Amino acid sequence: MKYKLLSLNVGQPETYETEKGGLKSAYRKKPVSTPAFLSYLNVEGDEQADKKNHGGRDKAVCLYPAQHYRHWEEHYGQSFAFPSFGENITVEGVSEKDVHIGDIFQLGEALLQISEPRKPCYIIARTHGIDDFPAQVMKKRFTGFYLRVLKEGRIQAGDYFSLVESHPAGVTVDEVNQLRYHDKDNKELLEKVLRLEPLAEGLKETLKKRL
Repeated sequence: MKYKLLSLNVGQPETYETEKGGLKSAYRKKPVSTPAFLSYLNVEGDEQADKKNHGGRDKAVCLYPAQHYRHWEEHYGQSFAFPSFGENITVEGVSEKDVHIGDIFQLGEALLQISEPRKPCYIIARTHGIDDFPAQVMKKRFTGFYLRVLKEGRIQAGDYFSLVESHPAGVTVDEVNQLRYHDKDNKELLEKVLRLEPLAEGLKETLKKRL
């Protein structure tokens, strides 16, 4: 599988005004056309405002599928420009239903591994002034996902996001979303997900509490 990186996006923490007051966040990222170095912790020029819930080795890169934008534009009747979901990389064609926790991808010079689905939060709602946005993202399971960096290197828009190795357990990002939001009592799936060595530690600890 090979997908194209349409937009590489970075941002710094800033305080901006929303309908419900000021919000400090690095959500409002901007596309960059030049190559950027991807380290084990983030993309060059990018930073997280809330380091408790964002960033770190397991959440070094946030990916959002470009085709989901078309769904949200139809659903809400308005346009959304890249990167309206605060993602670092906007990739065309990749789907939560087709990739797995632990899959390894090449992007430019870097090597990345899927670690967990992205959890939509209130910042999406506050930024766009749409209260039900997080709930709709969870309902549709169009969450995007996080990746850890296995090999650092330079990346840029136009690079291909190419599958190098598919994880043998075959647990899709969508299945983890299903367990997280809709099928919370599925013990068989829960145990299967918890056996995934590449699953981000934070999510693993949260899911263990369900046992």
